[in-house]
Amino acid sequence: MNLDKTRPRNVLAFWTYGWFVNSGTSPYLALPAIGWDMFARSGRPYTQGRIRGEDLVFAETEWRFPLQKSKDKWGGVLFLSLPSQAQFAKPKYWFTYNHTGRFDDRWSFGFDINYRTTGLIPLNSSLTAGRVGLNYHTKTGFRITGGYAWFGTFASEADQIWLHEDRAYQQVQYNHKKGNINVVHHLRIEQRWRQQFTNEDLDETISTFTNRYRYLIQFDGPITNYPDNKTGFRWQLANEFFIHNKEEVGYMLFDQNRTLAGVLISPPGKMSVAVLYQLIVQQQPFLRETFLINSFRITLFQTLDFRKKKKNIMEKEIPVID
Repeated sequence: MNLDKTRPRNVLAFWTYGWFVNSGTSPYLALPAIGWDMFARSGRPYTQGRIRGEDLVFAETEWRFPLQKSKDKWGGVLFLSLPSQAQFAKPKYWFTYNHTGRFDDRWSFGFDINYRTTGLIPLNSSLTAGRVGLNYHTKTGFRITGGYAWFGTFASEADQIWLHEDRAYQQVQYNHKKGNINVVHHLRIEQRWRQQFTNEDLDETISTFTNRYRYLIQFDGPITNYPDNKTGFRWQLANEFFIHNKEEVGYMLFDQNRTLAGVLISPPGKMSVAVLYQLIVQQQPFLRETFLINSFRITLFQTLDFRKKKKNIMEKEIPVID
């Protein structure tokens, strides 16, 4: 993806691949491993074969840019790579309502309700959540948010029906455009008070406190260019990376990564619907394993303007995957 039409070497690149054992037992040295793709590019800076397992997923984002003001002889590169050896968990289905209300030129509020299940017929609840926040909009495209969230994880195998989690969070979001493509960055810091099981019998829980850091980058662009009085369709692509700041919460700092892709449907009015596929790579500290989770998300976005004198001081609110 070219980031500057006048500088062809200023580009943002993505690539990923998966390698899986579908049946039978594979010899250890024949298991999927990093560094064994066609051009041996995966897993840098790890040595070839350093990460190996029955299922392997690798994803990498790379920013290539010129170092000279007007010439392209010298350039630089920044990259983030995510190799993961993991097992597949049950697919999940997420249903979310996301509401934003603007009551001042600089201030707005937001809340969302989230329900997750590992089955549709019948429903097999796995999590319910609610989140609320207050937003301040700057003149330069930034949005600063502070808020609170409650999460309840359903534990069907235990007498403890719900594991409760309280979160306080702070977030900075920046929106900008590249041609007709919207680009969103947001960085969120969460303070989490969580109930967790202490043993395999699932009969005792403890409360823990951790911090978590999340970075999301999202792109969306038009599929159809219809006037405002007709339904519009846009594609959406996003990636969000999570890390902890303490190793006590697990056996590594990595918490999870979410990669999403799908379609945003916007009929005339104040509501939009996003239909998305999501691949989650998630650490399970208690089991000391990493899981791949296929998820399907439906999110209903609603944006309302309560200002007495409505001003177009900013671009139309961009639905952000959350």
